[in-house]
Amino acid sequence: REGHRKNWYKPAFDDAAWDTIAIEQAWQQAGYEYTGVTWYRRWVELPAKPATPFNAVEISFSGVDESAWVWVNGVYVGEHDIGPSGWDRPFSLDITNEIKWGEKNQITVRAMNTAHAGGIWRPVVIDVLK
Repeated sequence: REGHRKNWYKPAFDDAAWDTIAIEQAWQQAGYEYTGVTWYRRWVELPAKPATPFNAVEISFSGVDESAWVWVNGVYVGEHDIGPSGWDRPFSLDITNEIKWGEKNQITVRAMNTAHAGGIWRPVVIDVLK
């Protein structure tokens, strides 16, 4: 609960003292034997707003073992929390209203693992939907 109390999802939060862990690999692959909650933060620079019309923008996760709660620019955008069976199920969240075109965007993911590998172990992409 410390992450919620200390606003780890806010863009202004200073995460300089945090350990670095790669995405697209499970915690166990990185040498961590851990069951519980881990927070990920990353700044992503988006290009200028597309000239062609689009219907939505989504952030798509190919695999988070096993649950995830997601914020974009400090705004909670949703979760993937179906328990241990969710470890290999892709999911997408609408971030159309939260992103800032032509700027850096801060993405925070709170991942929870109750057994086995853990973490954001498959690719994450931002999709512009026509």
